[in-house]
Amino acid sequence: MTLFLGIIAGLIAFAIGGLWYGLVFRDAWIEASGIDMATVEANSKEGKKGQKEMLLSLAIEVVTAVVTIFFIKTLDVSPLHAAGGMGVIAILASLKNYIFEQRPIKLILINESYKLVCYLVVGIIALFA
Repeated sequence: MTLFLGIIAGLIAFAIGGLWYGLVFRDAWIEASGIDMATVEANSKEGKKGQKEMLLSLAIEVVTAVVTIFFIKTLDVSPLHAAGGMGVIAILASLKNYIFEQRPIKLILINESYKLVCYLVVGIIALFA
């Protein structure tokens, strides 16, 4: 059941990422991350449309969800508390990288709030495990 729910949670997190970065925060994220849209468009014309990156991201989301649900099931706490705590730990671990990379606060807020939302979604799904 953990594997099945992890796959479902990973797919949902991936879909949230599509909305998060492709619709809700697209322009702000592009600006804050420094992505050159001319390069993206040139790559797209050459047939490089990001399929490999999308498949890797999907795989990472699924593995993260499966592992998170596995750990949540081993803890004697509420799945939402556990997932929220794991999300906070993941965010804190990432912050040091942003500090040294001198990334804009806007990018940090967009990326890390997405991460927390995904962990909470996994926690909600783990309620059924």
